[in-house]
Amino acid sequence: MALPARSAPHSTLRLTVRHHIWRVSLDGAFYGDYRSLAGAMEGAEDAATSLRAHGRVVTIIGLPAAA
Repeated sequence: MALPARSAPHSTLRLTVRHHIWRVSLDGAFYGDYRSLAGAMEGAEDAATSLRAHGRVVTIIGLPAAA
């Protein structure tokens, strides 16, 4: 009997802002603080790229809507 296929592990990167400091968390744990949205987005994208290279499915949430 064949074993059921396993889906790739999933991670979530979340961006939040408080007192003009952008925070990135990975699966609910602190990842980094950034002074700008651009820095936070770059940090989140770098983390996502690394995680995807290891076979994870990554979602980034909390990005502001495009103007």
